[in-house]
Amino acid sequence: MKLELGKVKVGDGITGHMYSDAHAFTVIRVSPSGKTFWAQQDKATLKEDWKPEVLPGGFAGHCVNQGSQDYDYEPDPNGSVIQCRWSEGKQCFQCLTRFRAISAGRHEFYDYNY
Repeated sequence: MKLELGKVKVGDGITGHMYSDAHAFTVIRVSPSGKTFWAQQDKATLKEDWKPEVLPGGFAGHCVNQGSQDYDYEPDPNGSVIQCRWSEGKQCFQCLTRFRAISAGRHEFYDYNY
């Protein structure tokens, strides 16, 4: 889900998308203009009842249930902080560091097949 300009607020959950992995963050500060915000990475813990189901094949196997990963989230005062700015040209928020995309909500994901 796309983050909208002027609607991001402190306490919102966001996700930083790498290529296949994704990491959950909490917005900790928003600029007065609303065009820049800072978010701190959450502690995401995979729930104990979820286990990867890996079938043999390929280089090392294939995880067939990775789309159903389920995490618990909690603030991490030592989590890394990212800065995101609104891009007028692309009409979206962009992170100034390692993430290629930012979306609304917390959606931790680990790609077991990469």
